[in-house]
Amino acid sequence: MTEQYPKEQQEAMKKMMTFQMIYMVVMLGSLFLVITPSSRDAVGRLLNFALIPSIGFGYRYPVLTIILTGVIIGIILSIPRYFFTDWVKMGKMQNTMKAFNDAIREAYRERDMKKINKLNSMRMQMSMDQYQLSMNTMKPLMVISVVTILFYAWLFVFVGNLPYNYVAFPWDYNINITTAHFWIMPYWIFMYFLTELVVSYFVTMVMKYIDFSFKLRKLSRMSVSKATD
Repeated sequence: MTEQYPKEQQEAMKKMMTFQMIYMVVMLGSLFLVITPSSRDAVGRLLNFALIPSIGFGYRYPVLTIILTGVIIGIILSIPRYFFTDWVKMGKMQNTMKAFNDAIREAYRERDMKKINKLNSMRMQMSMDQYQLSMNTMKPLMVISVVTILFYAWLFVFVGNLPYNYVAFPWDYNINITTAHFWIMPYWIFMYFLTELVVSYFVTMVMKYIDFSFKLRKLSRMSVSKATD
């Protein structure tokens, strides 16, 4: 087993590097789509046929359109991310990392070099396991990320095609949507990302509660069934 470990480690590192390269290419392509006006406008005009009648409301309620887009993207991202995440393994890994950090702090405090070297040799494998878990979660989200970028590109076109500039946001009833910024971010982008983050977090928490409650009830029934057999 010890002879095979370096080879397995090298194969795992190659897979990680391949995934990083693919993910980088996808993200760069998506970024190019958003920052290139011609590509962005082409995608936006194509999506207009489906999205303007459904959530565009004929440009009558732009803030509602932005919020609904954030809600849709939040749901699209959170559901597959939940099912492709090994929450039990993630919890175990977090506890392991906490115990590891406590142990290595204690070893440095006691200046136990033998223990420090042993823990440092464990660090690489723990980091690889952690990255592997993250990679397994991110793989299916690459395709979904492209979908979110398409919606994001459409919002640029939607806001640019509004027949008026001043709209009402919850915190201000007279905002120029094309020029107003929240710090360095345009108001409409801030509203979109805020909605997406809140919805994604809420949906994940609800799904986690329902899923874990179901699993706990199932374990309880199995325990009672074994006790009565």
